[in-house]
Amino acid sequence: MLQITQAPQSPVLVQQRFSILGVASPFYAGNNLMMTIDGQFRTTGPEINVDGTWQIDFLFQQAGNRRLKIQVGTESVELTIPVVSTAPQARQLQFTQVPTRLPVLQTATIGGTAANFPDGSALILRADQQFDLAKPFVNAGKWQTTIGFNQPGKRVLEIISSDGRDRAQTAIDVIAAQPRPPRVSFTNPPKQVKVEATLTLTGDATNYNNGDQLILRADQTLELARPRVQDGKWQAQTVLRQTGQRLIEIIGSEQDKAQTIIQVISAEAGTFQVQPRATWTSTPSPSDLPNLQPKGITLHHTFLKNAPATNASIADEAARMRVIYNGHVNGNGWADIGYHFIVMPSGRVYSARSETKRGAHDVVNDGLGVAFDGVYSTVTINQAMYNAAVALCTLLCKRYGITNTVTPIPTPTGDFGTRNLPRMMGHRDRVATECPGTEGGRTVRLPDIRQAVNGNLAS
Repeated sequence: MLQITQAPQSPVLVQQRFSILGVASPFYAGNNLMMTIDGQFRTTGPEINVDGTWQIDFLFQQAGNRRLKIQVGTESVELTIPVVSTAPQARQLQFTQVPTRLPVLQTATIGGTAANFPDGSALILRADQQFDLAKPFVNAGKWQTTIGFNQPGKRVLEIISSDGRDRAQTAIDVIAAQPRPPRVSFTNPPKQVKVEATLTLTGDATNYNNGDQLILRADQTLELARPRVQDGKWQAQTVLRQTGQRLIEIIGSEQDKAQTIIQVISAEAGTFQVQPRATWTSTPSPSDLPNLQPKGITLHHTFLKNAPATNASIADEAARMRVIYNGHVNGNGWADIGYHFIVMPSGRVYSARSETKRGAHDVVNDGLGVAFDGVYSTVTINQAMYNAAVALCTLLCKRYGITNTVTPIPTPTGDFGTRNLPRMMGHRDRVATECPGTEGGRTVRLPDIRQAVNGNLAS
């Protein structure tokens, strides 16, 4: 065995004495090493120690890549040592262009010098001794790159040579960016409203184009409306059906939104109100459904047997809503329940599809769909359902500016072309179906509901 354990790792100068250390098998203890220089000059080296260690002290008289072969017995090792006439210039990296502070999410150009590095040398810019930010190249003794950070804090930067031997260090303070004021805003939003009250919200939309669409959202999940910008303003009408503090947002983009808090309080005892969608599901209506500006109301029956009893609990009715949802979504392949409201035998009304979105209930779907839960082909709805339908339709007509529910007007249908129909109609008035029961909607008391609602609107 013959091994080198230490030798020069960088060029040596002519006539500079240096040492080569190694170890040999103790079998060779007392023997002299033999050295061959550049394959032609042979000389005797030092004696191997008792423990097998050895050391050669040597110098060269001429520059060049000098080959040295060391041998004892049948063992040999070789190495090449660069020998130079003058010492090479030391490489040095420095930072010269570094901002003292940099806001989060903003970029900055930093740079420095790379003395005695050849052009094209690759460097590494590293943050906090673990994150490689960039790999700039040396050009005319300089380097430069662009950086940015996502989180604030004091960051340690290093510029490092590709072999890791040369490096420089500096620090930069990354600070939290000052929030830009939103370009969308609310104008005097109310602090408090009652459940089910029609609420009109307005605001500004600076530097938006006419027709640009915004999103009005509640509690970061429930889409309320999609108002469009007109002359730097926006306006939306909505309804809040859950009590408590509601976070309302107007959104132009993920980076441009405004927020306000509205306290929704319970209505007076005996006031009609709709059970919110959250009563039976935590999933809102899909936001990508087409928007709706209702032109009328179409009455239906769900045509599902085993409707809840008149004395059913809200929990039982919520379970029924999920049954209807499953049939419409997983059975019919729709995105949501087709109706906007469902009237239970108890007289309670449940919010189904968002009334701001087009339904899937009468083919034309330019109005709101209201369904009585159950089968009413021969059986008539009960008084509680009738009262609830009158209250609901009165509320909806007032909300959407429908002033007459009895006078026929030209109305498009799915199967009969254009017909003269009142603004409140039955499913079978527009589509060839038996829904919502007998001809003229007698089993769902459609004529009575029309007259009662029209009377409420006139009073």
